[in-house]
Amino acid sequence: MKRIRDYINRFTIRKKIIFYSYLVITPILLIISLVIFFNNYRNVLAEQINNQAMQVTSVADSIEVLQNDVTDFSTSIYVNYEITRILASSRPEAVNADSQLWQNQAPTVFLRDTMALKGYIKTLAIFPENGVRIFTRCSDGSAYEDDMDAIRNMDIYKEAAEGKGKVFWKRIPRNDLGIFQTNRSDKLILYREIYDLSLTKPLGFLVIGVEVGRYINICENAVHAREGIVILNPEGEELIRYGVVDEDTVSWLKSPELVATDYRQRDIHMEHGSYHVYTRQKSRNGFIICKIVPKDSFASYWQAIAVQPLLLLLGFLGGLLPVFMFVSHVISNPLRKICVAMDQFKSGDFSQQVEVATQDEVGEVAAGFNRMVRDIKALIDNNYVMALREKESELIALQAQINPHFLYNTLDSLYWQAQNTGNEEIAEDILALSNLFRLVLGQGKGIITVADEKALITQYLQIQKMRFTRLLDYRIEIDGQLEHEEIPKLILQPFVENAVVHGFENAGKACYLTVKGYPAGDMMEFVIEDSGIGMTKEQIGAIWREETDKEKSGQKIGRYAIKNVRERLQLRFNDDFNLTVKSAPGAGTTVTIRIPRGEKRAGGRNGGNAPAT
Repeated sequence: MKRIRDYINRFTIRKKIIFYSYLVITPILLIISLVIFFNNYRNVLAEQINNQAMQVTSVADSIEVLQNDVTDFSTSIYVNYEITRILASSRPEAVNADSQLWQNQAPTVFLRDTMALKGYIKTLAIFPENGVRIFTRCSDGSAYEDDMDAIRNMDIYKEAAEGKGKVFWKRIPRNDLGIFQTNRSDKLILYREIYDLSLTKPLGFLVIGVEVGRYINICENAVHAREGIVILNPEGEELIRYGVVDEDTVSWLKSPELVATDYRQRDIHMEHGSYHVYTRQKSRNGFIICKIVPKDSFASYWQAIAVQPLLLLLGFLGGLLPVFMFVSHVISNPLRKICVAMDQFKSGDFSQQVEVATQDEVGEVAAGFNRMVRDIKALIDNNYVMALREKESELIALQAQINPHFLYNTLDSLYWQAQNTGNEEIAEDILALSNLFRLVLGQGKGIITVADEKALITQYLQIQKMRFTRLLDYRIEIDGQLEHEEIPKLILQPFVENAVVHGFENAGKACYLTVKGYPAGDMMEFVIEDSGIGMTKEQIGAIWREETDKEKSGQKIGRYAIKNVRERLQLRFNDDFNLTVKSAPGAGTTVTIRIPRGEKRAGGRNGGNAPAT
């Protein structure tokens, strides 16, 4: 063992990869092939057993229909009043005086028409026990025995008499006379004794002959090469045989022990010797359908299943050699490149990138190394850039503290000057403007309450009312339940401003603006509706269209603010918001915004970027 290990250790890495690959893959492939082989064989065997069972069941169904049809015909004769009246007559001499007694006193037309209609019923005979003339009808040239004493000595008569009206079946081969004087064809005969209603007095012996060919036709479609079907009566006597049948298996099927256990209680699939046997009996008095299939007929499936996996295994092992050689080359080359790049990275060269030429584990290692180098470089760069941005943020924050204070102080000075000079209206407008700036710029907050947004809109509209004294009227209705809800700042005011600036300035008539807010389940819904000049579909589309840098430089403030609202909603709520704009020229504009209440987050409720027109 040590010599083998030392010998293998002298292999190059490419040879080691090929050797160990075969060492690992060969038993795995062998096990997989065996598992697939046995699993496929089991599945094929189960499928064949199921198919055979279905065929036997189909034959049994068809045979049962035929058997019941003949049995029902015999029962109609058994219970027919006119026939039983003839059979029960105590004066046979008087009845026989009528030379056409069956024609005149029995439903012979019905019997004749039924036999003609069914076709496969070839003979019919009624043997009265009271001495009345026998009734027979044969459509195949056969003739029944007309001696009642001879009939009574026959085994079938004695069996029927003991059966007290029970139905029996028997096979009568062609030229085998028995109950016939002349027998022109193979037949299955149904025979039973006709009794009175109390089942104490026998009235007559009924025999119906059915052609065997009808049963053979049913069996033909279910039998293939080297297969056979045997049909037994409920007592285990053979009625029909078709195809290739093993005598020993038939004897086993007819054995009293097997018949006595009731075929209906047995599995439909049995085995006997070198044969599979499929049996089916639909009812206690039904025929027993037995299909006999040799076991070696499944050998062809075994060979087909075995040869193919074996050839596949050998071909696969042979075909793996160039694959393993290629894989060893693919693995060793990237590993060498990675080692070189790692050495240069250790020396401080953070620009190293290994070319990823494969998608296997080695390729993933190379890609991981590349990502690691990029991430480390980006981390270094980001720390440097973040330090610069922090300094800029400190400067901007300082300016944000200085500029608003200067603006507020200036507006306060103007307010008191207007108050001192008695210009109350101007003073109120300056105060509203000051409050508006405080709400917009105050404390640099990005999230405010709905109440603060409402106050902001109120201050803005008060200032605009100064411009459009008679042309502008408005109403703000925000449900009290929403006043403490938090929303991004300035998501309603830009639409109010857009309605005033673009909807009312050129209207030339009095205009009305409403701002509504109310809860909608776990959402908040805000509606800004104006009666201004409205917009065309092209104008609405231009609001959402992406502009080039040149277009952005000349973009109107209103359109920019609206797009800014949508972008801020998208950043905060992802797709869990809805922003729609509906408008038409001369019909005003309606803007609807639906956003979650509280801190709710969802993934794509309404599709926030799909405006309606």
